[in-house]
Amino acid sequence: MKPKLNKEEKLTLNTYKKIARQWAREHSDNIWSKEIAIFKKYLPKGKILEIGSGDGRDAKQLIKMGYQYIGTDISKELLKVAKMNNPKAKFYNQSVYELDFPDNYFDGFWASAVLLHIPKVRINEALKRIQYVTKNKGLGFITLKRGEGEKIVEEVTETGMKYKRLFSYYLLDEFKKILKKNGFDIIKSSQKRMGKTTWLIYFVRAIKRDKKLELF
Repeated sequence: MKPKLNKEEKLTLNTYKKIARQWAREHSDNIWSKEIAIFKKYLPKGKILEIGSGDGRDAKQLIKMGYQYIGTDISKELLKVAKMNNPKAKFYNQSVYELDFPDNYFDGFWASAVLLHIPKVRINEALKRIQYVTKNKGLGFITLKRGEGEKIVEEVTETGMKYKRLFSYYLLDEFKKILKKNGFDIIKSSQKRMGKTTWLIYFVRAIKRDKKLELF
């Protein structure tokens, strides 16, 4: 049975359903090229999972790096765009709560600007699922927006269409503690200012304990 989404998550999903193609056009810049190069140094090769692949912008670069790539996204509309941009790549319509892969399956994962749409009360659930499908000492990359609390944010596309999404904000050390609680060691963390947004950036490793983490 698929995990249920709350009303804020449904609102965000419906927004991407309405604006998927336009959102992809307005967010086509490769803003994580430097971070992808760092990721490559930590993990030269292997099987990686992208959680929240969106329009496939990062997928294109990750595939060029030679990784065995699999992408997932909860939005069917964004996945259509991702498949158009990366016709040979594998994409699956899955939320972070239902990653349908075996334990210890991936050498690494890429989760850029996706966990920021997870309600704070469900962040442990999401991270435990990611940790489950990642190999021991598997590499991970996560970005979030700096701030406090969570709220529904209304924005406007370049053509004037209004849309709303849920955002959960964190401080750098706050999210470090959450990562450690859910079985991740921090390799490197930093903050990066882009326009009006300060991004929190984490490179992590999944650490498997003798006693497996409870999924739910």
